[in-house]
Amino acid sequence: MIECAREAEVMEAVAFGRWPEHADEGLTAHVATCAVCGDLAEVARVLHDDRDAACREAPAPAAGMVWWRATIRARAEAARTATQPITALQGIAAACAVGLAGGLVSVAWRSIDWTAWMDRLGGLVGHLEKRRADIAAVSALATSHALPVLLGLAACLVLAPLVLYLTLADD
Repeated sequence: MIECAREAEVMEAVAFGRWPEHADEGLTAHVATCAVCGDLAEVARVLHDDRDAACREAPAPAAGMVWWRATIRARAEAARTATQPITALQGIAAACAVGLAGGLVSVAWRSIDWTAWMDRLGGLVGHLEKRRADIAAVSALATSHALPVLLGLAACLVLAPLVLYLTLADD
């Protein structure tokens, strides 16, 4: 794409309605010699004139509509302004909660007796080893009944929003 260093000047002159009558003579001479700027000036001038014509032809909105929009905008701005301190305080509270939780975890981590935990974990592993046959039987039972249970859960997940919609919908 070919560009010219003075395109921005040409665009500004057209946008502010200075082209070609009130434009700088140097810029006018440049546009006469530069194909890129000449095309830009012509297209931008046509678009600018079309925009001006559309603005002149556009009907003015009714006073009631303008008042209604201003009222809605003022209410929205008031609501946004009212929620700013609440949002800031929620952020501060969340930061405090995270800091407190981190401190409590740090204190709890230091106070854990790791040897007792490892002994308990070893006891749990031994207990599970003894009950391996029972665990295998329960898992076989669970896998044989897994499909009906999953289908029932899926049906609940699909039907729950529909039931809520029908219950809460205004007639």
